[in-house]
Amino acid sequence: MTDRVVAVLDSWSVPWWAAGLTLGIGLFFIFGWAPHPWGWAGIDSYHQLSLELARGEQFSTTDVPWGYAYFIAICYRLFGERTWVPLVVQALANATVPLVLYRIVLALADRRTAALSALLVGAFSFNTVYVSTQASDAMCTVIFTASLWCLVRGYQRDSAGWFALSGVLAGLMPQFRPNLLLLPPALAVAVLLVRPRGWRRFGQVSLYLALVVAMLTPWTLRNYRLTGVAIPTSTHGGEQLWYGTLQVGPYLEDRTRNPRTAFESAAFDYTSLPNQSIVISADSVACRSGRGDQTALVFWTDRDPRRSRVAARSVDGGALQFEVPRQTDATSVYYYFEQQLPATAERPAAIATVPWQGEAAPLIAFVSTDHFGDLDRHDDLLDVFDLARLMRHLAWGEPLPQARRLDRDGNGGLNQYDLAATVAALVPEAAGRGRPGVRLRTTAESTTLVLADGSTLRVPRAFGGRQTDLHPQGGLAGTLVSRWRYFSELNADPAARPRATCEFVERIQVNGVFYRREPHWMNRYAALAADNISRDPAAFALASLYRIPRLFIIRGTGEVATTYQWSSGPLAYAAGTALSSLYLVVFLAGVVIAYRRRSAVLWLLLPIAYVPLTICFVLTNMRYTITVQPLMFVFVAMAVLAAAGRRAARHARRGPRTAA
Repeated sequence: MTDRVVAVLDSWSVPWWAAGLTLGIGLFFIFGWAPHPWGWAGIDSYHQLSLELARGEQFSTTDVPWGYAYFIAICYRLFGERTWVPLVVQALANATVPLVLYRIVLALADRRTAALSALLVGAFSFNTVYVSTQASDAMCTVIFTASLWCLVRGYQRDSAGWFALSGVLAGLMPQFRPNLLLLPPALAVAVLLVRPRGWRRFGQVSLYLALVVAMLTPWTLRNYRLTGVAIPTSTHGGEQLWYGTLQVGPYLEDRTRNPRTAFESAAFDYTSLPNQSIVISADSVACRSGRGDQTALVFWTDRDPRRSRVAARSVDGGALQFEVPRQTDATSVYYYFEQQLPATAERPAAIATVPWQGEAAPLIAFVSTDHFGDLDRHDDLLDVFDLARLMRHLAWGEPLPQARRLDRDGNGGLNQYDLAATVAALVPEAAGRGRPGVRLRTTAESTTLVLADGSTLRVPRAFGGRQTDLHPQGGLAGTLVSRWRYFSELNADPAARPRATCEFVERIQVNGVFYRREPHWMNRYAALAADNISRDPAAFALASLYRIPRLFIIRGTGEVATTYQWSSGPLAYAAGTALSSLYLVVFLAGVVIAYRRRSAVLWLLLPIAYVPLTICFVLTNMRYTITVQPLMFVFVAMAVLAAAGRRAARHARRGPRTAA
């Protein structure tokens, strides 16, 4: 290492130059060219959520935590809807990371390692890429490094104040990146295990954790008040876990090709929240002088046949909501809408209903925590379970109690025509002109339905009666597993419908409001994930192990459904793959060097290891490790300095070259 390089690394101004470098790169990515396809508005709908907050509206989701959306909303509230403003604030905040990292490393190692770490993070941090778009990672990295610095400073100075500040920042981290929820307890345990120990240190760590909990409590209480579920960060974890269970075996790099993605859609319209009221919403349509405020919902259940009426309340213009009291698990709720029509010169006062048959053909919503079973206990619907039973009846002659309802040609028996008619009723696109009809292929172990587009639905002989026990493969078959129709609709005589009938409500949804929909989907995704894991736990374990190193490498593909595609994508992904692979190798070399030296920077491995160990089983990519990437550059710096030192030593042993 030359004396000039040593002098530069020993200079107090290095971290400031690093901060200026990362600020300049960030501003170039914002206003010049950014190596990503998202634009300023970014990902995860933060732009729209922030606009709602800036207008004074409620935060309309539990799918992402509040932290980043409120950060952008404050910028919009102060400076108007100027998308670039929060990005510039992000760039300025990100410029502090080299400064803070320098202080962290200086406390654990030497000045040169600290200086080179600052330079590396200033020049090569992938967080600077995310600074140029609305993504929560940009600010989370800043908060994380600041919290870690306060924790190190509190430990060194034996200061409760610094521990407290670190706890406040650590409590904010999960509201930007939910996967960091358990990192503060892990860091607290690590601090307690490091000498010196004692009651004073225990009190400081307790204060740290208490403030972490205090920062999480308001959001958790808000979510509990809305959903009835204690959600400290977001409901998105279930979906990510399910995605992770799809990335196994031959689908390790592309979950979208896994046939089990078809089960994302449920077989029925149901809610898995038996302890919460049911919110049924619909849009009011002006109809024969009726008014939305004269619309009521009439409901009863298979447990209580008494008819009850619920008045509508207007939510936003013509949007109506009806709240049905909470029902016990495994309940079928029957309902229809009615509207008072005032008398006119042409007709007397009347009551209109939707559906038009009213009580004779109601709509149905199921309340059940059985996510995959046949919830249609009273055979009100034609669904995939009826189709599976019909296939088994035709294949092996199994008894079929609802044979009369499935006899679509009315000849008193079940045959190939009834099978094709059932499929056509569920998936009308399967009955297109010029296409061959459906057919069955039967073996001793299973029977397989072959549809017009060549897709297949296989029902095993040992069918467990669950939606996920079916085996769809391809387009129409994947759609078929989540289709259903009302028998009352299929069997209705069109001529019996009054000509003056008007549908005065439309777009009907059961628990479509976010505080019911998102917790329900969290439950369903978790159940889907558990089902996938139970079918091949070894494959899931191997896939999770594979994702641990995979998390640190950027890798693009040509698949649109898997990787964002844009004109500069191939170049950006190639550069990202090369850089991330190189720095991972050098990082590992630095870890070995730090271990041999018994360096205190080994303590930084805890947050680095925390990320892959806690999220390797969910859908992941390199973005999830950006928060801890500054710490990885510390080990890269150690490896670079060690290599430079060995080179300088070899040069010194050889001595200066002389002319021959």
